[in-house]
Amino acid sequence: MRLVDFLTRAADRDPEHLAAVFPDTSITYGALDRRSNAVAAHLASIGVAPGDRVSLLWGNALEGFVAFWGVLKLGAVNVDLPGLAQRGTIETILEEAKPKALVAEPALLEKIEGGTPLGHKPAVVSNILELGESEVRPANPREPDDVALVVYTSGTTGRPKGVMLSHENFASNLTAANDWMHLDANDSILVVVPSYFVHGRMQILMHAMIGGTLVFSAGFHFPKKVVQEIVDHRVTGFSGVPYHFKSLMKSFAAAETPDLKYVLCTGGALSLTEQDKLREALGEGVGIHTAYGQTEAAPRITYASPEDLFGRRGTAGRPLSNVLVEILGDDDEVLPLGEVGEVVASGPNIMKGYVSGDEVTSGRLDAKGRLRTGDLGRLDDGHLFLVGRKSDMMKLAGERVFPQEIEDVLNRHDAIVESAVFAVPDDRMGERLIACVVLEAGQSLTMAELRPHCLEHMSFVRVPRELHVVAELPKTGSGKINRGKIPSLVPST
Repeated sequence: MRLVDFLTRAADRDPEHLAAVFPDTSITYGALDRRSNAVAAHLASIGVAPGDRVSLLWGNALEGFVAFWGVLKLGAVNVDLPGLAQRGTIETILEEAKPKALVAEPALLEKIEGGTPLGHKPAVVSNILELGESEVRPANPREPDDVALVVYTSGTTGRPKGVMLSHENFASNLTAANDWMHLDANDSILVVVPSYFVHGRMQILMHAMIGGTLVFSAGFHFPKKVVQEIVDHRVTGFSGVPYHFKSLMKSFAAAETPDLKYVLCTGGALSLTEQDKLREALGEGVGIHTAYGQTEAAPRITYASPEDLFGRRGTAGRPLSNVLVEILGDDDEVLPLGEVGEVVASGPNIMKGYVSGDEVTSGRLDAKGRLRTGDLGRLDDGHLFLVGRKSDMMKLAGERVFPQEIEDVLNRHDAIVESAVFAVPDDRMGERLIACVVLEAGQSLTMAELRPHCLEHMSFVRVPRELHVVAELPKTGSGKINRGKIPSLVPST
């Protein structure tokens, strides 16, 4: 199965069904099919061939949506550029990926024009809608195992990595994911994440596969307006990262969303307290789903249904039907159920490799082709429970401790909105734990007040030794806490 087949089948089945709605326009599947044909023909006319890379630098707009499908129609490889990134990051990606063409929004193109001259000069295309429509679908020789997309990781801990994902990687993952979600052509979703995130591409491809409708939000600046979009457009679904749900909690509680059937949280986990608050805010009619994965897994590894989420507290879900999850020990032996080790995944969704070609030497793929996630967890009765990142592990008085378990406790405090902890060397303890917290408006908190709360839920060793109240925590572009920047919040460290 090639990804472009999702679009052509949806267009043949119901050409007048809405494929996407934008704040100022919309497009049907039939029109999307014809417009993307024209984009593919234009790319071919300027020398782009099947298998060539085409970089896409566009926001969540109709032009970028049409261009994405046009690249796939031709059989070229879509290389997403992170529009919110700095010029240097975009230039680095272009130098490595060496695309034959760059399809760019004029306003974003300014980010790289006038910068360091690129050694590789792609042809630039910006007039997407001026290309019109075509009934002629281009010949597309690509096979399911060929690379379809290159998605660059955020690069918060180093140079961004270009993840090469095949048609089969995505198609297998989408099919297995929908075995859990049971979505069909009657479903729609409000899109708030950038399209160039793997999260955004997953939503676009999933709704093409089912023939559903995407509704692109006008922006995530005002939570009340986002919830109003959910109501006005009568979408059945909403997907976001923890940041989105934390921001929307009060607005969800204050609104009626009668058409909303489900929400999906991915890109990180809500704490148990936040899950409970979200369920109360949404009401019984909306199912809360979560997913765990990585870009290198196209991207889902496990899913948790509402029954799993609230029946097996703390679960990251069960592996997708075609994904094998194993827990490896220090000597790469498979550990028994219940023991903590590194989470590794294998299946048809695992990436082809990195553009840089160092997927094996970097330790991300092992000799068996398994994805080494770098996460630590355990398996229990078919459920995966995560305990933290290998790189985040701290040693406190000889005990292995992970930030997430501490932060889950801190976030249960009524005064705390969110928290992040890190450790610094300590002569007596080995490492000393420091907590940075964001408080509810009008609240104050001291270490003396926080300590009793912590001791109710964890041992003395795990209680932070210092507390710093901050205005906000640094985040990555996908809304995750940027742990590498947390120590900079405390000048003395």
